[in-house]
Amino acid sequence: MTDKLPASSSVPQPAVAVVIPCHNEELTVTKVVSDFRAALPDAQIVVVDNASRDHTAERAREAGAEVIREPRPGKGFALLSGFRYARAAGAVYLVMVDGDDTYPADDAPKLIAAADAGAEMVIGTRLADYEQGAFRAGHSFGNWLFIFLVRVLFGVRTRDLFSGYRLITRRFLEATPLIAQGFEVEAELSLQASVQRFPVAEVPVRYRARPKENPSKLHTYRDGYRILLAILTFFRDYKPMTCFGLLALFFLVLSLAGGAVVVTEFVQTGLVPRLPLAVLSAALFLLAALSFACGVLLSTINRRSAEIAALIPWK
Repeated sequence: MTDKLPASSSVPQPAVAVVIPCHNEELTVTKVVSDFRAALPDAQIVVVDNASRDHTAERAREAGAEVIREPRPGKGFALLSGFRYARAAGAVYLVMVDGDDTYPADDAPKLIAAADAGAEMVIGTRLADYEQGAFRAGHSFGNWLFIFLVRVLFGVRTRDLFSGYRLITRRFLEATPLIAQGFEVEAELSLQASVQRFPVAEVPVRYRARPKENPSKLHTYRDGYRILLAILTFFRDYKPMTCFGLLALFFLVLSLAGGAVVVTEFVQTGLVPRLPLAVLSAALFLLAALSFACGVLLSTINRRSAEIAALIPWK
């Protein structure tokens, strides 16, 4: 009779790193590091000091975190530096979380469980369970608006596009080019996961209000504009045929509308009294043709780039 393995046979767990980007978070970083150390005792805790002018780095070290410095201001820069550092140390699961103590460390095991089940990126969604005052005025609506936009442009169905509490795998990190510099990094992660066809899981988490003495670093209009620009740029770069095809259709409709007036008058009178309109209609038709040609060309280049990338083995 063949002996069965005991149910308690240990399976090595993937190495976990918690990456915490911080800019002037001395009031909260100690608690964040301590909470994640308690929730994930075997994890590597990495605090990225992102050009802080206070004692964030000192407080993080005192709490037991490994601290690296990223002098370029911007959450995207800080996260990428932290990811590279943790990856070099051998991390397989990389948990990213803000240093403002708005995300409970107790929810981290739920993210890891979802990754163990096969997800390459796990998003801790905040919109179902949050404290009063956790979202500033207008931010919930803005979040919904951007969620609707990426659903229309990319078909991405997510409940929280801008959650700063996520887990990505080493495989995801090595296969995905990330270039975001600021708060648009969360949107880029979601869009890259869609483009690369990585499985994504969403796990509801509790979202707490920031301490009043530690205001948010997010600037509603400036960062909102940057996020919108990043999404549109991503749409242009990764869906060029759709982007330039819509642009070509827009120019074509305008061209045909103006041209119809000119042709109708010419048929009726034998004259072209609206010569400027005729020239404009011809120019719009040329722009439509040029836009369509750009879409075809860029789409072909994207396909060739994807084929080349597919030949490069993952590290």
